[in-house]
Formats: sequence, structure tokens, C-alpha cells
Amino acid sequence: MKLSIIIPVYNNSKFIDQSYRFVRAQELDDFEIIYIDNNSVDDSVKLIEQICIKDSRVWLYHQRKQGAGASRNLGISKANGTYVYLFDVDDEIYPGTLKRMIEILDTTPEVDAVFGKMVKSYNGIESTEKPTDETLDVTVKNPPDLGIRWFGDLRTVVGPPAFLYRKAVFKKIGFYNEALRLGEDTAFDIKLGMLCKVAAYDAYVYLYRKHNLSTTQKAKKQESMIFHTWKRLVLEHLPFYVKYEPPLAYKRILFHGIFSTMGKLIFDTKGMRKRVSLVKQIHQDIVPIRLPFYITLYLWLLVLLPIKILLKVYVYWIAKPYVARKLSYL
Repeated sequence: MKLSIIIPVYNNSKFIDQSYRFVRAQELDDFEIIYIDNNSVDDSVKLIEQICIKDSRVWLYHQRKQGAGASRNLGISKANGTYVYLFDVDDEIYPGTLKRMIEILDTTPEVDAVFGKMVKSYNGIESTEKPTDETLDVTVKNPPDLGIRWFGDLRTVVGPPAFLYRKAVFKKIGFYNEALRLGEDTAFDIKLGMLCKVAAYDAYVYLYRKHNLSTTQKAKKQESMIFHTWKRLVLEHLPFYVKYEPPLAYKRILFHGIFSTMGKLIFDTKGMRKRVSLVKQIHQDIVPIRLPFYITLYLWLLVLLPIKILLKVYVYWIAKPYVARKLSYL
């Protein structure tokens, strides 16, 4: 089979039929659609089952472990295709996109994935003017170019539906980190860019539909993004540093991120008892990095006095110079 399209679903009954129609509109010849239900309590499962009855190329599996990473991983493990496309149920694909991306992978066997650009809109494709700055050029990027670029500026990272992967790439570099509630896709693609050749397709691949029902928006409301950033740094990027000995540019981004974020974590944590517990947890999270005494001492000062001026002093006059000195010895 040529292509497996994986669509995680969590209470997305409003978008089920739409997602199926957008895939069908791609006019593909050899494909399967794998819906992964992630504990939905609305009519999502019922609607998918109705599609399965009509179309034998559509499959439904259930992932009890909550999270987009776990759902995508189950879909990848069930996929029969040579290529894997991860589609978010509430997004929309531009016509002819997948066929063209398959052609790119077919004709560039040295690359592990191809990605394009995305449009963000509160409206659908039909109601959103498509930008005209696409050249349709294809450029092969060698590692670690894209990994460094994406890690250094998260604004340049596009979502999973912008990518078409060879299924073999997941065996090569691993699956999504299921411990991350947000940013598991960003973490995976940074690792992809660090380790693999990737083709950049200068075309708009999909439309990211902005709305308050999205899982990402709900998660952001429940917990400050700085806590999600910390988890991504210490659960994904720090282990990568330990395992692969990446270039200096990666180390610079990683260490600046870790040392500045730990101060912001303490500042954003309400309650003395929680801040005390957090300092102890930080030491455990960043093993094998060891904190110098004076940084530990300043973190305890932030525990006692979590005020903005002290945070600024820590970030710009303590953490930043320390990281610069540390990197000069690496």
C-alpha cells in the first residue's frame, strides 16, 4: 500500500465527515484512512463506524491512553502504507497536495520526509484567500539544518499535516514522545531535522483551522505554556543532547532554554510550598546537568521573592552569562 492517512479524534464529531471528504478529494489511488479514537464521548465513533461500513479503506482503532502522541503512535503502528500522513481532523488539505508530495518522495529516495507550508485561519479553505508566495520549488535540506532552524525559532515549525513521512523514518528515529501533552509534534520534527534529509516543498499544503474547540487551545488554558516548554526541553531535547552529541548551535539553544526557563517556572508557580518542591524537581529533571551553587542559590531567592525584577536579573545577568561561559568549554 502506498499511503496511510492517520487521523486522531477526540470529541470531534463536528469534523468527521469533513475530514473524510477532504481525503477523498485528493483523488488518491492507493491509500487507507486510519481513525484513532482517543476516548471520545460524543458521536465521533458512531460517525466513523458509518464511514467504515461504506468504505473498506477506512479503519477505526481506539487509544485509551490520552494524548495526541499516543494516538498518532498507535496509528503509525497500524499503518500499512509506505508513506504516512498525519492529518488533524479539524484541519483542511489543499487539492492535489498529497499526490504531489508522494511524487516528491518517489523521486527523491534519499529523503525521509517532505514538508510544505500552512495557512492559519478561522475560516475554511473556501473562505480563506490562499497566499500567492509559493514557488512550488523542492529543496533537499541536509541534517542538522532544519533541526537547528526549528529548535531556534519555533515560529518556523509547521504542524504535522504539513509533512509526509516515509513510514521507515519512525523506526529510524523513534515515535512521538507520549509524555508530552503539548509540543510532541514539534519535538519530533526537530529530531527529524537534526537526523534526516528532508525535502522542503514551497507550496501551501494545508489550512490550520483556529478555533476554541481544539485540544491545543484547551491545554494552553489549563496550564501556562512555560510548563509545556520545560517538559519538551527536559523530556525530549535534553535526552537527544545526551545520546547524539549534537553541534554547538543545538547546545546553545538547549542550555539557554533550560537555564532561562527554570527561573520562569519558579516565577510562574503560585504558593511557597509548590515553589520549594519545584526547585527540588528541577534538579532531578536536568540530570546529567549539574547546577552551580550560585545559580541554585538565586533560584531559592526566587522561591522566597518571586518578583519580576529578580527574574529579569536572573535571566539576563546570571543565567545568560553562565551559559555563554559553559558553552565556551564544550
